[in-house]
Amino acid sequence: MNFVSAGESHGSALVAILSGFPAGLKFDSVLFEFELGRRRRGDGRSARLDLEDDAVQIVSGVVGSVTTGAPIAFLLKNRAGRQLFENGLTDSGFPRPGHVDFGSFRKFDYDAVTLGAERSSARETAMRVAAGAFCKMLLAGFGIGFSSEIVEIGGIPYAQFDPQKALADSGNGSYGGVVRLKVSGVPVGLGSNSQWFTRIDSQLSSALVSIPSVKGVYFGDTALHKMRGREALDSFTDRFGTRSSNMCGGIEGGITTGSPIEANVYFKPIPSQPFEVASISPKTGGHGVCPAGVNDLWCIERAGVIVESAAAFVVANAFCDKFGYDCMSDIRSAYDAYIARISK
Repeated sequence: MNFVSAGESHGSALVAILSGFPAGLKFDSVLFEFELGRRRRGDGRSARLDLEDDAVQIVSGVVGSVTTGAPIAFLLKNRAGRQLFENGLTDSGFPRPGHVDFGSFRKFDYDAVTLGAERSSARETAMRVAAGAFCKMLLAGFGIGFSSEIVEIGGIPYAQFDPQKALADSGNGSYGGVVRLKVSGVPVGLGSNSQWFTRIDSQLSSALVSIPSVKGVYFGDTALHKMRGREALDSFTDRFGTRSSNMCGGIEGGITTGSPIEANVYFKPIPSQPFEVASISPKTGGHGVCPAGVNDLWCIERAGVIVESAAAFVVANAFCDKFGYDCMSDIRSAYDAYIARISK
């Protein structure tokens, strides 16, 4: 299974293709719209979300509300697009600290210092949520579910976080936070220890860290690195692999254990700030400022569905690696045979 996207944050549209997806899955339009709506909810949000409707169109790969096995193509038109290809980019000439501006400017020899940010914007995550919704539909039929919870925002436990107080303190800039991911119902045996790139935790880490502003992923109990070996083990309670705990987060040696996959995902403060930021032009060496941004003050309340979607793609791909990609009936037969074998 493969997922690619294209399009600029302020261009006319975003597009994406999910290929290798099995045929025969009933499309759930209610779930699809619900997932996209989750990406828009919460406090601290950008004013741009009031301009965009996130109406993702499915333009191929689904006929009569059933997947065909052909690539699934998505289209999302930007209402707030500035038609980059026609009018170019309004550029301050100063790279924003924390953004991709400086690195992409040097790497690609752009004329506009901030052009690279068009592909690093969280606007692209709408397409990941669209693709992730299909992956969730596939896995739900096998009892695999995804959930997330906010652990903290700005270093404050979420239960104690006051959004109105945070908004009033916007003069000190944006906030980071932590999202806890849980994937339940995962069978033992997804992923492989045969190569570093086949390990499911390495694949999940890659997908999660690729989300804008994510700086780290920690599987299992986040105090695990402080423990001694005796207390860090998830001891067996029966011959079927049931454990007394899940401190490893449902993965050992790159293979799922049958316990839920659990991980904390750490977000840095969004690098766009609600005030001007001092910078230096890489073209002239002159000092200046980056204008105030119009991005989220914090994204954590919308990040959960993005985290789940990124994980859903990886888990769905690993699931199909084991049980097949062609059609849902063949996948079901292979899955049932496997479960029967490991349950003897």
